[in-house]
Amino acid sequence: MARPGRNRWERFRLRIVVVGATLLALLALMTGVAVEVYALPPLDHPDHADAVLVLGPPTVQRLLTAQRLVDDGVVDRMYVSVPPDVEEDYAHPRVRNLCAGLTDYPVTCFTPGPFTTQGEARAAESILTDEGLDSIVVVTSVTHIARARVLFDRCLTAPGHRALFVSDDRDYDLARWVNEFLYQTGAFVKVLTSQPC
Repeated sequence: MARPGRNRWERFRLRIVVVGATLLALLALMTGVAVEVYALPPLDHPDHADAVLVLGPPTVQRLLTAQRLVDDGVVDRMYVSVPPDVEEDYAHPRVRNLCAGLTDYPVTCFTPGPFTTQGEARAAESILTDEGLDSIVVVTSVTHIARARVLFDRCLTAPGHRALFVSDDRDYDLARWVNEFLYQTGAFVKVLTSQPC
């Protein structure tokens, strides 16, 4: 005959195993979702678009990706989102040269209000409308693409307006992936609980 104390202990151990297995399953699910959303989002491969938009901050990687699109004839004009204080540490001389018009193609630097992805999406809709354009290639980091796509889909409301997304191909180490996962997840929660554009 089993003792009551032993039955209690076995039930407790079973609960620990079930809770542990559940937590591991949730962790595996979250990891799978994170990889899909942040590391392997759907990317576009445009042959032609009306313009390219470099999301801020305009890092060297983003600018080089945008420049390749111009050089390859995919686009013939560039828009660069710059922070309110372009003298920040990440404001590479390349940004200053672009914004000074030292190129043989049109470049427009602007500071969206507010300086957020949603502000950039609103600015993109204004650019497309004001310039009579239909399509814009958005250059940003791979971890940012899924969230940016949601915001641009909300904000590009005029018929025919569309955004295509390409990655800046930045390299990430493990610490950077963890940081991006935490930051982008928090930002995504804000996007999913916020009002439309």
